[in-house]
Amino acid sequence: MPVTLTLSLVFVFAVLLAAVCAKESDYYELLGVSREATTREIRQAFKKLALTMHPDKNPGDSSAHEKFLKVNRAYEVLKDEDLRKKYDKYGEKGLDEQQGGRYESWNFYRYDFGIYDDDLEIITLDSGDFEAAVNSGEIWFVNFYFPRCSHCHQLAPTWREFAKEMDGVIRIGAVNCGDNNHLCRRKGINSYPSLYIYRAGQRPEKFTGERNRDNLVRFSMQFITTKVTELWQGNVFTEIENAFSSGLGWLITFCSDTGGNKHSCQCKTLG
Repeated sequence: MPVTLTLSLVFVFAVLLAAVCAKESDYYELLGVSREATTREIRQAFKKLALTMHPDKNPGDSSAHEKFLKVNRAYEVLKDEDLRKKYDKYGEKGLDEQQGGRYESWNFYRYDFGIYDDDLEIITLDSGDFEAAVNSGEIWFVNFYFPRCSHCHQLAPTWREFAKEMDGVIRIGAVNCGDNNHLCRRKGINSYPSLYIYRAGQRPEKFTGERNRDNLVRFSMQFITTKVTELWQGNVFTEIENAFSSGLGWLITFCSDTGGNKHSCQCKTLG
């Protein structure tokens, strides 16, 4: 084989190798999520990776730091609505190279990261979906917390219990002010945890009582309005059909008027 041809092949191989090495990492692939993943799914995926890939858990791996930096950078970009849009449109070229250059200790990801991310009844809100949620027409009770706040961690079991009890009655949310500092500042949050009721078109109402389940339920129920419809033979089927088609739950009370006694009633819920 002529020397010139050999050198040409070596050069081509080197160029191809450099191109492969220079290829950008796909942030979605790094986190193991789809391009349609929600912010919550992205946080959950990152937390799982952080607990296994963190350098604190891999002291014998000299490359653990660099590997985790890549995963951390992917998370920092994809969790941010604006940065995610830039990445989706331009790739890494449209991003600040300093993004994701530092990370927390393993203990932070184990105990403090996304306190409510795994709770189905509690919706974790962020800058991208907060306004749409609280202006949706539903009643939202939102817990603004900070990951390193001890009082926030003390409230967490009560907030979970309360959320399960109120599931289907009002929406229960949580905002991590560590990840959403600008949102929390904009909402005037200066202490943690701060609990607010949101209703579309009205001023938020702050909860200031003792933070226990009964007080939280009592406070929430003040803002719930109900419509009472009297059912009789002429409208019962139409009203029940409307209830099913609306997707809203109905509580129907059957009462006997025999002897004028309306206190012995049987109830069942239609959803």
